[in-house]
Amino acid sequence: MKRVIPRTAVPIGNREVAALSDKLLTSDGTDEQKISEFEEDFSKYLGVKDCYAFNQGRTALYVALRALKLNPDAEVIVPAYTCAIVFEVILRLGLKPVLVDVNPETYNIDTELISKAVTSKTKVIVPVHLFGNPCEMDEILETAKRFDLYVVEDAAQALGAEYKRAKVGTFGDLAVFSFGPGKSITSGEGGALAVNNTELQENVSELKNEFKMPDFNWNLMLMRNILAMKIFSEEHLYGAIRGHLEESLVKGDEEIVENCIKLTRHGMYSSVRPTIKLSRMPAVSAVIARMQLKKLDAINRKRRRNADELSKLLSNLTDYVQLPKISDNAVSTFTRYTVRLLRKRLALAANMAKSGIDTETPYNYLPGLFKALQVEAPNARELATSTLTLPNHPLVESADLIRIANTLSGELRSSA
Repeated sequence: MKRVIPRTAVPIGNREVAALSDKLLTSDGTDEQKISEFEEDFSKYLGVKDCYAFNQGRTALYVALRALKLNPDAEVIVPAYTCAIVFEVILRLGLKPVLVDVNPETYNIDTELISKAVTSKTKVIVPVHLFGNPCEMDEILETAKRFDLYVVEDAAQALGAEYKRAKVGTFGDLAVFSFGPGKSITSGEGGALAVNNTELQENVSELKNEFKMPDFNWNLMLMRNILAMKIFSEEHLYGAIRGHLEESLVKGDEEIVENCIKLTRHGMYSSVRPTIKLSRMPAVSAVIARMQLKKLDAINRKRRRNADELSKLLSNLTDYVQLPKISDNAVSTFTRYTVRLLRKRLALAANMAKSGIDTETPYNYLPGLFKALQVEAPNARELATSTLTLPNHPLVESADLIRIANTLSGELRSSA
């Protein structure tokens, strides 16, 4: 049996595992010094004054939007092609997400459509730097200035990416980052909020002080996630848990979609099970995230090298696939290497899995959600049924890339 190439992995060293065990055994997770040390290091990395750490990226987004003190009926412009948790966070705050279609080549929000979506109730733009690919921030900031809108960058997948030589997350009033499994770096779970607009710093600080530390069960979940990422780095073990992973991811997506539909129909007080557990970042996450942050630039360099090599290997398949397109102004982290299939996707992902290559069909639940919410976003709909994410994590080597390219080529040509 061929070894499986995992869809995603972040290098987890023995030091991280040892730190995880030590903090779980010797700390109740309230070590504020460890959390402050991470926040300081993270602020220095980005080059911003203030960063605040939370248990998840979705918590950071929740805090960011609350810090703006918007009226309940305020509109928030978001790209239609992104993780639906963004929509749920907005809806849970009683705000209205306005889904704007995306550029089919970059997968990011179509900047030419933003101004057309602005109304008197629009207060915020949330550009998502999807798959590590920076948005065209100059155009977004110009639109925000023209209409007096806040900008909250969603850089959950793009830590270390750059636009015009400045790191993403330093352009908007606020910026959200995530350290969950499969992100640029991971601490099992975790998130951070960067504050660029100093007028919002006090609001964010007050909101953070409202939150408690997560309970011990959360720390056990962190341990499970960290150990799972460690297993992902052992490819002979990953095949044994892949089915369980897929089932868990699908279940989570279905729950978020269901919540979005209920919240849209019944409002922010709808009695749906929350998928957002609001709390601060526990010390165990802070310690591991700080270790991972030191590896970040090396991890991103490896992802970029892999992406360059994979693009060369796939360059003869342009009749079948559209390769990632990055702006001349941008440096992507390629946290996901996502291609758009120009012909029907069919059972390609399943066939790749049979060959030991674990791919992902990102946001394939969106067409159903759009139908339920009566959303028109033709490019996002099409991408949700035609994109495929290929393994491009730091543990993928040149031989793996050749195998990925050859397998994909064989599958595409045989189905033509």
